[in-house]
This record gives sequence, structure tokens and C-alpha cells, in this order.
Amino acid sequence: MPDNLAWPPPNVGRALLIFGVAVAALAVHAVHIGGADAHSHEMMMSHRGAPSPIVRDQRVGPYLASVWTDPEVGHGPMYVVLEAADGRAFTPPSAVRVGVAPVSGRLPEALHDAHAEPVRRGGRFMTDVMFDRAERWNLRVVIDGSAGGGQLTSQVNAVPNVSTGPFVLVLSLLPFLAVGVVWWRAAVARRRTVAL
Repeated sequence: MPDNLAWPPPNVGRALLIFGVAVAALAVHAVHIGGADAHSHEMMMSHRGAPSPIVRDQRVGPYLASVWTDPEVGHGPMYVVLEAADGRAFTPPSAVRVGVAPVSGRLPEALHDAHAEPVRRGGRFMTDVMFDRAERWNLRVVIDGSAGGGQLTSQVNAVPNVSTGPFVLVLSLLPFLAVGVVWWRAAVARRRTVAL
């Protein structure tokens, strides 16, 4: 059989095999880093989804406040977005704090200072919160400033973290390994045919 009719082409099989080995090495490296610095790895892996609104346009003093987060178990960002109410000029608040506590009362409220992030209009404040269990949590946002302030309260359901870390990476490697094995078997069969 002419070389140009061989399947799969030798260069493609080798490239896939090299790619598969590189992905496996990356997965092993990720597991190693996770063991060495578990806290930062947990924070990086725990919240990969896009934030969704928990509260939208609720009046708090001179502001309309919205709260966004990705409520998975673990550490993750919570955003408080403020706009001026009633068409007034926006005056940035001096402090925005976010409190979370389980509805069950098993833990006291943890109050976090939120820092301002640059935005074109209004204000956006971010802090890192921790949901340690999948359950219903009380949410409280406290806003203080020269233009006035107040607080809003709501609840959020923390859901189990669905990310499985390096396991998904290794699982996604399997098709490449299968193609590599098929290529290798085809190459061995071709050599036997040529030898005969």
C-alpha cells in the first residue's frame, strides 16, 4: 500500500500521542500543585461559573443595589452593583460590607468589607465569601456614605461544587490516547504487511 494512502497518517498519530502525553503531564502537575498549595488551588477551582443575580435593583438609601454571585460551596466572589436612584448623580459610598450566615444558625454572621472596582457608571464592589456547606444562607449588604445608606437582606442557596478538578482533565485525555493506540496498532499492522 502506498504511504500516502496509509490511515491514520503517521504525522497525525504522533502529534496526537504527543499532545495526549502533554495533557497528562499537565494533569499530574495540577494535582501536585493542589497538594502543595491546597488553599489557593481550592479557591481557583471552586468558582468557575458566571455569577448570577441574587438581588436586582433593590432600593437602599440613595442607591439601587444588585448582588451577584456564583453560590457554589467554597470560596468565591460576591459583587454588589450600585446605581443612583431617582436619576440623581452617583455619589460613591464610603463603605460596602457583605454578611453571610447559614439560616440554621450554626455559624455567626461573617461580615466582609467589599472593595471598589473600576466601572464606567455607578459603582461595583467585590469581596470574597465562603459557603462551607450546601444549604440556605442569609445575605446582608450594609452600605454607608455621605449621601446616605442602609442595608438589604436576602437569602441564597449554596449548591454543591460540581467541578472535579484534574479528574475532568484526565478524562478528556482518553479519546486522544485511544486515537494514539489505534494509530500504533495500524502502524504495527502495516509493518507486518510490508514485511510479508
